[in-house]
Amino acid sequence: MSQELAPGVTRLPVRRRHRLARWLVLAGIVVVLGLVLVLLYLTPVLKVTSVKVEGTRLADHSKVQAMLDPLEGQPLAKVSTREVERLVADEPAIRDLRLGLRGAHSVTVTVVEHREVAVLKEGKAFYLVGDNGAKLKRISKDETRKLPVVNLDAEDPDGKIFDTVIHALAQLPTDVLSKLKSAGAGSVDSVTFTLNDRRTVVWGDSSDGVLKAAALQTLLAKGGPKDKIIDVSTPSRPVTR
Repeated sequence: MSQELAPGVTRLPVRRRHRLARWLVLAGIVVVLGLVLVLLYLTPVLKVTSVKVEGTRLADHSKVQAMLDPLEGQPLAKVSTREVERLVADEPAIRDLRLGLRGAHSVTVTVVEHREVAVLKEGKAFYLVGDNGAKLKRISKDETRKLPVVNLDAEDPDGKIFDTVIHALAQLPTDVLSKLKSAGAGSVDSVTFTLNDRRTVVWGDSSDGVLKAAALQTLLAKGGPKDKIIDVSTPSRPVTR
């Protein structure tokens, strides 16, 4: 049985009532989202109060921590990986980083560093060199490092020879790097390594680095007579003599 409407009251059509209900729901959602945005960006409720740096080994921990000081006081929602990368862009040891949260106000920045592959001597100073070709950290002459020292046999004004040597070293696994005493080149096509036992490794140019590294690792793992020269410049046909 249908109910009669009071005089002067008009019943809205069903479709119009549903449409009005949807608009009311959407308006409510917009209001809630607006309140959330105000909470995240304009109030101190969710602002960063502390930043903790983890994973530094080559990079100066206190220096990195200071680089990230501008994050404190920012709304948590504004802190992004891109922003953190911009703040630490001048630290050559950092390859990557990850952000994490500890509670509602603390940000954790976990640093992933470049791998060190060589030692570079400049004057009386010694530096660890990373797989990115950058000087990652100054070290003392007597500091123990199982890494080759870079010695170039030619002028290298544009740094291309140095970059080629570092690129070659970056292909080598740690156990092979630890067997090298030095690395050098007279040109971008003539990279060579000297092993701790004074044998010479002929690497050649920058091509086929992964294959050359695999061939060298296999040859070094073999026992028997030790030839003075190991040539992996053509990795499909490595030669010892």
